[in-house]
Amino acid sequence: MNSARGLPIASVSRARGEVGGASVSVCLDLSPSHGGSYRAAVDLALAIDSPIVTFRDGTGAQPPEPLDVPVWEVDTTRWTPWSRYVRPPRHEAAHLADLVGRPALLFAHSLFRSHADWVREVATSRRVPYVVIPHGSLDPWALRRRRVGKYFWMQAIGRAYLKQAALVMFSSDAERRKAQQAIGFTVRSVVVRWPVDIQPQRPTPEDQRVARRHLGLPEDGRILLYFGRYHSMKRPLETVRAFLKAAPSGVMLVLAGMDGDVAADFLRAEAGVAASNKIRVLGPVFGERRSALLTAADAFVSWSHRENFCYAAAEAMGFGRPVILSPGNDLRGELGTIRCGWFPENAEQDHLVDAIRQFAGVTDTQLDEMGVTAHAAAHNLFSRSGFVEAVSATQAQLIA
Repeated sequence: MNSARGLPIASVSRARGEVGGASVSVCLDLSPSHGGSYRAAVDLALAIDSPIVTFRDGTGAQPPEPLDVPVWEVDTTRWTPWSRYVRPPRHEAAHLADLVGRPALLFAHSLFRSHADWVREVATSRRVPYVVIPHGSLDPWALRRRRVGKYFWMQAIGRAYLKQAALVMFSSDAERRKAQQAIGFTVRSVVVRWPVDIQPQRPTPEDQRVARRHLGLPEDGRILLYFGRYHSMKRPLETVRAFLKAAPSGVMLVLAGMDGDVAADFLRAEAGVAASNKIRVLGPVFGERRSALLTAADAFVSWSHRENFCYAAAEAMGFGRPVILSPGNDLRGELGTIRCGWFPENAEQDHLVDAIRQFAGVTDTQLDEMGVTAHAAAHNLFSRSGFVEAVSATQAQLIA
């Protein structure tokens, strides 16, 4: 990986070479700790062999993994708030523009930071098309948070930025529909679903038993899996409380993730005495242990306020696991009437309680049929080959 990690952009050696004609991906702090936005930036860059320019602001808890594409890091931690949110320092913006040369196409991830203004300036001055990828930033729920700052950013930069984009790339029809209602005008857009690794075959019962032994989980009974940051937006606390209220016989709730504004210890305290045999709260899980958890589970639950694309749910389906998704999950619309889980129409706790009880009450045969359907849907919607084809077609259309 070519990287200028931790250095001001003005200090980056030109010996690393200019991008010169390739598509370039631009994103905020490129760190695995940012979850889905990190995975999306990496997946897109690898799909089209795109160098990445990342505006590092210090929020990433982990450095990026070694990648097969060049990565240039712009250190914004020294900048003023104005520079970070509205317009980069002129000399650093100019040097960065020289570094990337004249790319064929720009892909810009996320909103509400000054990298958007830089992308628009480069695109305008060099007559380069750009694609905006909002990652749920235009969801009405997201726009209500810190609304004053976002309102002024949209007025100063955002409206023109979106209108002048060659395309705005959404991950679901629901994300696109809600975004256009929220901003009040129509943008040129395309829907491209993010990819996940899909198992060639669903894990067998023996695979499940082996995975549970490896993880120290009970080999009998059913496991309902929560996988994601422990953050109030994702409602892990509400998930624990609903499970306790449902009190499903023969079911264990397993939660895995890194602390956000909710701590794992707080969830364990909430579970109380049930934590010993009914609820297991884990820390971050990666690599083989992540795959083992998805193999060990019988179903997956996401009760988030909002998820424009829930990677963990798509992954669970790729393992042939039914899902319980809140009304805030945009993936529900992509699944339509497919019977691959439970999709309550109301976000109140009792509706999650009822869904958990239904999961506990279906027969093994019914649960298996739902898993088969989930696995087939994942192949159709979230395959890497389908993603590469869609992104490549978008790129070809815009640079033809």
